Amino acid sequence: MVQRKISEKLSQLSQEIYGRETRSFPEKFRVLMIVFKDIFNGILRVLNGKFRLRNCKHTGKMITVRGALRVEGYGDISLGDNCKIWSHMGVTQLYADRGAELIIGDGTFINTACIVSASNRIVIGKNCQIANQVIIMDGDFHGVDNRDDTGKSGEITIGDNAWLATRSMVLKGVSIGEGATVAAGSVVTKDVAPYTLVGGVPAKLIRKLQVPEKNQGVSA
Repeated sequence: MVQRKISEKLSQLSQEIYGRETRSFPEKFRVLMIVFKDIFNGILRVLNGKFRLRNCKHTGKMITVRGALRVEGYGDISLGDNCKIWSHMGVTQLYADRGAELIIGDGTFINTACIVSASNRIVIGKNCQIANQVIIMDGDFHGVDNRDDTGKSGEITIGDNAWLATRSMVLKGVSIGEGATVAAGSVVTKDVAPYTLVGGVPAKLIRKLQVPEKNQGVSA
């Protein structure tokens, strides 16, 4: 299986670079080195993930971390299989306060310079796309009138296959439905229905999105 995947990757790169299969030794060598470099970098990112996430409650298989991910707090942080977290062009931060819980589902990608901070509970579903500089915070940290008071908090739930675009922000007590998209720069303060596009400050419905056939039972 691994050999077949490498062969497919070599063929794909040959088409991308030369528009055909490789012919000469230099062409084959160049493509082969690109593939080996990708494999080597992938191994390094898996090892980096094991190191950066070593204090998490649970980490799944084949999690890759690029860059100096920052993980803090005394709460429980769990990640599913095949998650990808980038932290190479700006530090991505995962935080769970004492007694709080942060759960990230299988196959979810979190891009660079994101902040995910749980004072209560944050659940991010499977195969979500979290773009760079997104902020997800389920608590206020302190009061508004009296800043010595403990701030309010409320669980955040993000459904499977959701996409949070660049610099969007999700605040406490919000539920984002399966397959929903949040436009860049938006601030989500209320629930978002499945398979809808929202945007603005505060985020409002822009339009409904097409529901995949396999998910026709999910109402938008």
